[in-house]
Amino acid sequence: MAKKQVRDNAYYEERLQHEHPSVYADLQAGRYRTVSEAVIAAGLKHIRTRLHEMKNSWSKATTAEQAEFLRYLVGSGVTLPAPVSPSGPLVVAANRRLTPASSLRIKHIMAKRQLKPGDVMFEMGYLRLNASVGMALARGTRLNPDVIKSLEQWLAKNSSV
Repeated sequence: MAKKQVRDNAYYEERLQHEHPSVYADLQAGRYRTVSEAVIAAGLKHIRTRLHEMKNSWSKATTAEQAEFLRYLVGSGVTLPAPVSPSGPLVVAANRRLTPASSLRIKHIMAKRQLKPGDVMFEMGYLRLNASVGMALARGTRLNPDVIKSLEQWLAKNSSV
């Protein structure tokens, strides 16, 4: 396996020296306070905005954390649009993770019908020992596309619950 290249200040200084000599000269002259400023000015790196950080954090958050954040937004006066998908009013998954709304709906149906995650998997045509839905509900893990499609159908069948 190839060794991962280190991207430290020395690496970027060398790139500036070879690829952007005028920016490197400005760095040496003190027009840029840090190598990072010079690298951004040369276009080798981009400034990460708060939006970038929020998107990154959202994709790494668990379903419970996402739901808590949505409750925080609603509590602070932000109105959220209702999730809409071509197959119905509820978006089951985003980035192959259950959405907070679908997670709450699945848990509601499971509680009303006294089902365990294995029972849900069995009703969808999978083995009871398949922990996909249980792990997605508990830990926010990703689901396979075929499980997501089966969940959409299962939710449609249980829409009256």
